[in-house]
Parts: sequence; structure tokens; C-alpha cells
Amino acid sequence: MIVEKRIEYMKFQIMVKRFLCIIGFWSSENSNIFFKNLLFLHLSFFIIPIIGVINFFKTHISNIHLATKGLSVLVGFSTVIVKVACFVINRKDINDLYKILDPYVDELLNKSGISDVVLKGISNFRRLCKIAAGFVTVSCSSYAITPILSIISQWRHQKRPIRYNLIYPTAYPWEHPASGFLYNCHFLNEYLTTFSIVTVTASIDSVFVYYVFQIIGMIREISHDMSRFDQGNVDAIIRQCVQQYEVLLECRRKVEKIFGPIILWSMGTNAIILCAVIFQLSHAKTIPFTVIVICAAYAGLKLTQIFIFAWAGSQLTIESENLIDTIYAANWLGNKRTMTSILMMLTQKPLVLTACSLSTVSIDMFVSVINTTISYYLLLKTFEADT
Repeated sequence: MIVEKRIEYMKFQIMVKRFLCIIGFWSSENSNIFFKNLLFLHLSFFIIPIIGVINFFKTHISNIHLATKGLSVLVGFSTVIVKVACFVINRKDINDLYKILDPYVDELLNKSGISDVVLKGISNFRRLCKIAAGFVTVSCSSYAITPILSIISQWRHQKRPIRYNLIYPTAYPWEHPASGFLYNCHFLNEYLTTFSIVTVTASIDSVFVYYVFQIIGMIREISHDMSRFDQGNVDAIIRQCVQQYEVLLECRRKVEKIFGPIILWSMGTNAIILCAVIFQLSHAKTIPFTVIVICAAYAGLKLTQIFIFAWAGSQLTIESENLIDTIYAANWLGNKRTMTSILMMLTQKPLVLTACSLSTVSIDMFVSVINTTISYYLLLKTFEADT
């Protein structure tokens, strides 16, 4: 059982490493210039499509159906850009977390009797990341393949001239033919943008879960040590646990600094996107299979993203509460020398993750996004009725 969990953790670690390598963020201090600036290359792919989507939104602002379609894509682009910006700005903190957490957890796994405790639930963490990566791959692939399927369908039904569509709803402010070199450039650019959406989204969402799991492993080690001390080694264990807890607080601070804006942005924008998907489906007279796949995968992605953030934050808080319970149940009663230290430890509040000090990252956040989505949808229906 322990061997299986270790293999699961190694697979999780390799998956995150591969994702971060694609966007140029795995141990980037010793990397070449191209690798360090790879994230800027991903970011550059969004420039032209964003111009086209913004112009599409402005052009069709009076048509609530088309405007909603353009807005959902624009918000999706902006979410990826926010994630990239947060990683670029906090590059040093990301490297620090890697240097602290990876060796620390690897050392824990080599300790006898504790690796099984540290790796408890590893399959759930890895499985959620795989589900999120699967959703973003399916949704973006469905977007990307739609123009190709349209061309094949027109060719089979001998429709002339063939209409060459782009991937996203765009209206570029410059003239561009329906085919030819300029069309191919736009088409290639949008495909590269789609690739960046997949890699950046899968990478950043997965690394958040990865870091939270490693921090939870640190909490479990402290709980394990506190549950086993006796009168002979109590001072050394308390001193060690306090030092570990200080490292733990620093790691939490860095995670909040890196991912706080991302989580806060995702809370608002994912509600908008889910509302847009529901609104578009409610107005479709007929729904082709490809549209069903796109909408289902896109909605599943946004729900999974918020659930991952919320669930991971709740797991961290639960483990912190378990730590307090373990300290309370430890063998410290009657030892006046250690009672003061233990009582000070018991006064600590459970660890919680916050998004920019504005919202607690917990499962309640997921429920809040669902409620906000419903509110936005009802508001859109009200606007539609007024027009």
C-alpha cells in the first residue's frame, strides 16, 4: 500500500513537472534564456485574438446572444493572462516554494512510519488535476476542431465557395480574406492560443493542488510528532514542531500571494462564463453534437477549477484542525514545564487560505460561485425581456 502511494506521488510530481516545463517554470533559475521567457511567448499568442474578440463584442453589443458569446471567450482569455501575470510577477516565490517543499516532502517519504500518513489521499489530489486537465483539453480541442469539421462538411456537400471559419468569434478591425495567407496566419495564431490555454490552465491549476498537498504533508508530520512525544523528549519535539510551523506559515503566505489573485479572479469570471454557457444553450433551437461537447467540457472545466481551489483549501483547514485536536490529546497534562508551550499552541487558529485577504478558500466558495451564476443568468433574462 505504501509503495502504491509513493508511486502515485511520483506520478503526480512528474505530471506537474511536465506541465511546468511546457510553460517554462520548472526550476527556471538554472535554465537558458529561451526557457525563462517561454511564458512570455505563450502570452504573445493572445494579443491578436483578443483584439478580434474585443472588436466582435463591440460590434455585436446590441445583440445580447452574440455579445454574451464574445464576452465568455474574452473572459476566458483574460483568466489565462491573469494566471500568467501572477506567475511572472511571483517567479521568485514559486522557486522558493519548490526549494522548500520538494526536498522536505522527499525527506519525509524516506522516514519510516510517516510516509503512509503524509501520502494519505494522494490519489484524490492527483485525480482532480487529471480531470481538470482532461476538461480543458476536450473543450479547447472541440473549439479547435470545429472549423476543420465545417470545411470537411462543406466539401462533402459540394458547397461552393467554401467558407473558412476561424476558431473564436472574432471581428478583426483590418481587412482579411476568407482564405489565403492572412487567413492562415490568423488560423495558426488562434491554434497556438488554444495550445497556450490548455498548457497554462492545466499547469497552474495543478501546481496549486500540488503545493497544497505538500503543505498538508508538513501539517501531518507535525501531528505525527506531537502525538508521540513523551516526558523525555518533549522539549526537543515542541521546539522542532514550532520551527516546522514557522516554515509552514511562510509557505502558506507564498501560496496566498501567488494564487490569491488567480482564485479571486476565477470566482467572478467563472460565474460569468457558466452563465454565458447556460444562456447560449437556452437560446439554441437545435444543438449540434459538437456544441454539446464544447459546452459540457467548458462548463465542466470551470466547475472543476473552482472546486479544485475550494476543495484543496478546505482540506488544508481540516488538517490544521486535526493538528489542534492532536495537540490537545497529547500527553502533556501534569507537566508544568510544557503546559505553557502547549497552551500557546492551542490558541493558534486553524490555517486557512485566503484570496487577497477578501475571501476564504473553502468549499463554501464553490457554492457561492454556483449561486452567483444563477443570479447572473436571471439578470440576463431580465435584460432580454426588457429589450
